[in-house]
Amino acid sequence: MERTKNYLKFSLFLLLILIDAGNINNNANAATVSNFKVGRMPYGLAVGKKNNVYAAISSFNNVVELNQNGKLIKNIIADWAPSGIVINKTGYIYISTGIGNVVKLNNKGQILKKVKVGVIPAGIAVGPDGNIYVTSIHSKTVTKLNPALKILKVFYAGIAPYGIVLNDNGFIYVTNFVNKGTVTVLNRSGKIIKVFNAQRKPEGIAIGPSGDIYVTNGLSGSVLKFDANGKILKKFHVKGAPYGIALSTTGSMFVACIYADKVVKLSRSGKVLNTYKTGKNPNFILIDNKGNVWTANSGDGTVTKISGATRGKEFFPYNGPIWQESF
Repeated sequence: MERTKNYLKFSLFLLLILIDAGNINNNANAATVSNFKVGRMPYGLAVGKKNNVYAAISSFNNVVELNQNGKLIKNIIADWAPSGIVINKTGYIYISTGIGNVVKLNNKGQILKKVKVGVIPAGIAVGPDGNIYVTSIHSKTVTKLNPALKILKVFYAGIAPYGIVLNDNGFIYVTNFVNKGTVTVLNRSGKIIKVFNAQRKPEGIAIGPSGDIYVTNGLSGSVLKFDANGKILKKFHVKGAPYGIALSTTGSMFVACIYADKVVKLSRSGKVLNTYKTGKNPNFILIDNKGNVWTANSGDGTVTKISGATRGKEFFPYNGPIWQESF
């Protein structure tokens, strides 16, 4: 009888250990996915100081501000067909729009200035110098503006400049969205110092902690990792047309797959760690200061929030803006 009691106690103890281990594993992999309706064809995303999320609604002329629960805080009238959006250190909002403007707004959503920058501006970023950099696909340029939106310089950046990111030295990296795609590298003066091949129609671009460059390529179904000299170090195969990319400070890549309606989480070595269902056609992606992953889903007019996918915020190669948009 005593032996039976001891066996039952041991069995119960073992069961509790297994249950607890299961809970640990589940908690480690747990993530909550929420979709919020924001309007037709959201594209650019940015996060403000209070971790409120801003989405540019490209089919209209507005930008919406959401809190962490997806509640609409503000509907901001901006300009026709806004796409890229960034917020600088002081809280000013900068938007690239389909009619060729960059628009500056204050944190109340009031328009302070509009400046023409080229034909179909797309990618927009804040550099380590605090200046605003905008790619214009059909103008083949990057326009450099100061925070007051005075144009400082216009650089030629390739046949179809699209995505843009800057490193801690202020070097500019631009994807060229053409069949024989390239990445153009410019120095702080706007001089082209390198051009390297990036397969077919490269889109999203990001810089990692060691200075390596990550480029998404939807038509090739891959993420390419380059060193600073443009040598391909690795090619990660990602199904579903990888588009937007964000790097977490904890060491993971998050890739929005526009034709698979999902986000893929990869290790820095390219191992798939997890996948998360999103709204339809996720394009741009970011990670906020709390480690939540957000996508703008142009196919169904939603923004997806993935909570618990990472503990780290988005990695930036310099102490620059609050957030920048990498296309």
